[in-house]
Amino acid sequence: MNNRITVIGSSNVDMIMQVPRLPQLGETVTNGRFLQTYGGKGANQAVAAARAGGNVTFVTCLGDDMFSRDIIANLKRDGIETDHVLIKKGVPTGTCLIMFDADGANYLAADPGANFALEVADVDRCTDLIASSAMLVVQMEIANATTQRALEIAAEKKVKTLVNFAPLQTTLLPVSPLMHGLIVNETEAERLTGLPVSTPEQAQRAARSLLNQGPAFVLVTLGSKGAWAVSSEVDERVPAFPAAAVDTTAAGDTFCGALAVALVEGKGLVEAAKFASAAAAIAVTRVGAQPSIPTRKEIDQFIPTGCESKPVVPSLPD
Repeated sequence: MNNRITVIGSSNVDMIMQVPRLPQLGETVTNGRFLQTYGGKGANQAVAAARAGGNVTFVTCLGDDMFSRDIIANLKRDGIETDHVLIKKGVPTGTCLIMFDADGANYLAADPGANFALEVADVDRCTDLIASSAMLVVQMEIANATTQRALEIAAEKKVKTLVNFAPLQTTLLPVSPLMHGLIVNETEAERLTGLPVSTPEQAQRAARSLLNQGPAFVLVTLGSKGAWAVSSEVDERVPAFPAAAVDTTAAGDTFCGALAVALVEGKGLVEAAKFASAAAAIAVTRVGAQPSIPTRKEIDQFIPTGCESKPVVPSLPD
């Protein structure tokens, strides 16, 4: 059985600072605690899929700088195949600066760097890889033209795609049949449909509207309210697992990566969404993007009970 999941997307270095309180304009707040880790929606979803038990290959672009070697080593530790990770000169690796206080309030700033240097020609060179995959997973944190080309190749090779329409860019790709599965949150659903999405019932209407644009299924995620799943056979709300959230940074990415694994394993849409929700519920109880992503063992142990994950005080590790 072909179980390869190919993820094409972004990679970032995350510079995280926990401070007693967020500074005012022009103010310096001391006694902070610093952690350098790794993120980026593409990398997060690749790690989430790998830890959930997937056979994952990751395609991304890094800068020719001090971070690229460590990022590749970090991916390999999770068993991710990195032969298609590119390094390009003249651009920095994508970087995100994150500052948060004891209550989880935060400031974020990002430089996409090498993420936008992943070009259409680079994806064309991955045609055989995409063709050999059971599923292609993409997000919107690289150039639109590059993402669009990846979806076109997958369609040509009859490979199913899972599209996380995040983050929203100024210019949006059209929702289309190239997107076999589409995952959006409330804000993204509103932008794509023009409909309000603040209740589960509104999420249902937005999901149906998006389904009419061509995907085989749509999931509108609603955070602690769960998700609405729609396909030709399914139209129902998937409840969220309760969790004492301290950092939701990688919750959506964890959901997407785990969902891809469950679908490739043959789970139905609702069952797969429940599996993904469990993974996300665990992730929000931990600080950091990739450090928060659970393993398959943790997910499987969590699901039978549906118990609330153990609360974790938002603090950087020693």
